[in-house]
Amino acid sequence: MKMLRQRNIRESMDKNEVLKVHQYIARFWYQADLSFNLIKLKSFENMIVVIGQYGPHLPIPSCHDIRVPLLKKEVEYTKNLMKDYKEQWVKYGCTIMFEAWTDRKQRCIINFLVNSQAGTMFLKSVDGSDFVKTGEKLFELLDAIVEEVGEENVVQVVTDNRSNYVLAGKLLEDKRKHIYWTPCAAHCIDLMLEDIGKLPLIRKTIRRTINLVGFIYAHSSTLSLLRNCTNERELVRYAITRFATSYLTLERLHKEKANIGKMFISDEWILNKLSKEPKGKEAAKVVLMPSFWNSVIYTLKVMAPLVKVLRLVDGETKPAIGYIYEAMDKAKETIIKSFNNNESKYKDVFAIVDKRWNCQLHRSLHAAAHFLNPEFFHDNTDLEFDFEVTNGLFDCIKKLVPQFDVQQKILTKLHLFKIGAEHFGSEFAMAQRKTHSPSKKLLPNDKYYTIFFTY
Repeated sequence: MKMLRQRNIRESMDKNEVLKVHQYIARFWYQADLSFNLIKLKSFENMIVVIGQYGPHLPIPSCHDIRVPLLKKEVEYTKNLMKDYKEQWVKYGCTIMFEAWTDRKQRCIINFLVNSQAGTMFLKSVDGSDFVKTGEKLFELLDAIVEEVGEENVVQVVTDNRSNYVLAGKLLEDKRKHIYWTPCAAHCIDLMLEDIGKLPLIRKTIRRTINLVGFIYAHSSTLSLLRNCTNERELVRYAITRFATSYLTLERLHKEKANIGKMFISDEWILNKLSKEPKGKEAAKVVLMPSFWNSVIYTLKVMAPLVKVLRLVDGETKPAIGYIYEAMDKAKETIIKSFNNNESKYKDVFAIVDKRWNCQLHRSLHAAAHFLNPEFFHDNTDLEFDFEVTNGLFDCIKKLVPQFDVQQKILTKLHLFKIGAEHFGSEFAMAQRKTHSPSKKLLPNDKYYTIFFTY
């Protein structure tokens, strides 16, 4: 009994010591204004462990230590981490990704990232303020990056779709005959949504929604009334792009239709002085207008399937390249079904989608990845007779694989893939056709095999 009491006292003391240490950590967090999510970093966990292992009287590093010698060591440590990534570039090929953004000083900073089976690695940043609008100068920069990574390792270079980047990409393909330039799929889908948003009915609906939500959020009294009516649920939701944000706001608005209607016929609203002002009257008029809600439903039917594709191509859960074809087909099928095959309802929308698809998204790499995705190929026996897809596949083989003998080996393996023989017909591979994206190789250690045959 005495031993149990002593153990309880010791555990209570240990608990108090832990709380004391945690409070010091939390205080540092608050004073440094750090994001709470940083507590999840593995490096923070490692830091706590090594401090505990050192014990008492650990000297604090100086400002100079952090700025100079320790920073240099960390750079070397990071370079060593990059070695594994670079080995993957040589083994399996890689994609160079180009991302531009504007900093607080209004400089155009261009980030270069390299993606491979090992993951995505930051390569470098360049201040492109002086030349970012010039296609020829961008080409010189892209060409230098390809040289740095190694032309023989690069499968494609991905940029957005502005005219200067398009020119730079075409110049790069002219010089580097075995490399593809590919426009960013997420940017292409976003441009589709932008163009669809210019259709008269949809433009009017989005404008009315923005004005309505803006009016509610601009006044504390209306915002408080909204939250009371919706049980604290917000109307505004932010997404990866401006047009996806418009869709999410429309979606939330539609879900809260009944509550918003109650808000604008409530006694609190009627007694609110804003209800007598022009903007207040217009907001109430829109909310109580059946045609507005019909146009909201129409817009959601059109945009929802495309936003789903946008989430796919902008996500990180799986490589999207082998799924874009199928995703776009399903998006169009969903739109058709939602309007009961009434072509007049979606004719203008499909004209926009097809134009963007044919000019920008329809790429040989996308076609090849779709063909070689076992999830789709073995469920669609007619896929090998889809000449748009098969032509894309053969274009990729000819462009990416310069050696004729290797091309022939790939064609042999392609036949085995089609009939589901050898590795492709194993129980292991067949079981994973619908559960795993094509990412893990089952073939010999050769880059050209792994470009075209990956599970």
